[in-house]
Amino acid sequence: MEVRDYDGVLRAVKSVIKNDPVNDKAIFLGMKASFELADVKECSRFAEQLHNLNEGNVNAMCYIGKCAELSGDTEKAVKSYQSALKVDPFCGEAIDSLIDRRLLDAAALNAVIDSLTLPVEAEALRSSYKARINSTSDCTEVQVGLPRKLVLLQNARAEHEKNNLRQALSLTTELLQYEPYDRDAVCLHLSILVDMKASPKLFEMAHFLSKSKAHAELAVYAIGCFYFSLSNFERAGRYFSRATELDCFFSEAWIAYGHCYAKLEEGEQALNVYRRSMSFFPGLHSCAVYVGMQYSRIHQWPIAMCFLEEALKKSPNDTLVLNEIGVLYARTQKLNEALHFFREAFNNLSNPENPSEHRDCIVFNLATMLRKLGEFNEAISYYTEYVRCRPNASHGYCALGFTFHLAGSIKLAIANYHTALSIKNDSFCRDMLDRALAADFGQNVGGNSWGQERTYGSVSPADVSFSTVSRTLRSESTVEESTFASPRPSVGRSLNF
Repeated sequence: MEVRDYDGVLRAVKSVIKNDPVNDKAIFLGMKASFELADVKECSRFAEQLHNLNEGNVNAMCYIGKCAELSGDTEKAVKSYQSALKVDPFCGEAIDSLIDRRLLDAAALNAVIDSLTLPVEAEALRSSYKARINSTSDCTEVQVGLPRKLVLLQNARAEHEKNNLRQALSLTTELLQYEPYDRDAVCLHLSILVDMKASPKLFEMAHFLSKSKAHAELAVYAIGCFYFSLSNFERAGRYFSRATELDCFFSEAWIAYGHCYAKLEEGEQALNVYRRSMSFFPGLHSCAVYVGMQYSRIHQWPIAMCFLEEALKKSPNDTLVLNEIGVLYARTQKLNEALHFFREAFNNLSNPENPSEHRDCIVFNLATMLRKLGEFNEAISYYTEYVRCRPNASHGYCALGFTFHLAGSIKLAIANYHTALSIKNDSFCRDMLDRALAADFGQNVGGNSWGQERTYGSVSPADVSFSTVSRTLRSESTVEESTFASPRPSVGRSLNF
């Protein structure tokens, strides 16, 4: 074993077992050698044999779990790791696999951690396990006895979720000074840089990581992030794919790989990647969300709802899931149900006053549903909040002006139409501006009433909705009728990178 002659080890083990079939040390060495040789069946056979000799052997349970993972049987892997933790609550290999491999969702992981029979003096270990779960709650309540790395990482996640990117970046930068190759810290740091569109810093980070041959998957992933920030999604996808080849359990690389296909409008390829990531990481609810989004994109509403409901069970307060379910209800004309889920999504935002570019669509969708249901005053307040957060969003001002128009505030509608047209020219907005001006000046130019709207070549305002394609509700007519419209935004515009 020391010289890594695993074939020789297996030959020696088999000869020993012939004379002594219950030699647990020989079986243990055979199990390890088979695993190093990637012989999953042989390793599993040795592990089962060792477990039969001693049902409390933690090493055998862990290797059974590893072999089950590699075979795709995640349920068996989870049972094996849980059995190992019952025998030895300090078994780091079992808890690391459950957390890092995303084999269980956050609620199930918390239940497993709470069930550990730890002594009183080891309660800090339980807190550190909980802090490692990928949640965005501030860990100030459990900071006593936690390693500084976990405290910084958890606080950085919370700041990132609140869209406080500079504070989050400073925390991850400090963390990387202590742990420059920690995967969780590196991936979070790269995600923040992508959100900030800091391509030069991404290039520097990729160059730094490429110096370490022991962390090749991180270096390749960083290069993919660099190209992703430059909107070169085809090349970024190649590097993300390579990262998954170097480490098949690299969840961030799998998700980013699927995003690249979604950005390129390759829905079938994106769906394949997301579904594969679901099989690798059954506890990662975002995989089910993205699968549902792809089915929603091709108008397979019932299938999309199945995946989104599955994600909702795993994470009932996730704003992405709630918003996507609201979009499905809106597209099937169930407006009251859509409004309920949009409100829930808005109420669960970490920082509703400054949502990230991945979550601002929730504010817009909520306002759109309120407008469709005739709640103009409340819709105006949310549209106003949206344009405050996104002052360069022409569709936000157009929607706000349209709502003022429906509410009878013609002058405010005209002002917002002008603002929208100053940002981006659009035929629908020009049409509505002509109608508003005609109504304001009392001119009957075919636009005084909604009954004469066909002379303008536009659809009825009651049928128009504004937003982006994926998790927002954009009217196809507003894009198709605009002579100066920019290319339709991709489905992945608001994906959580």
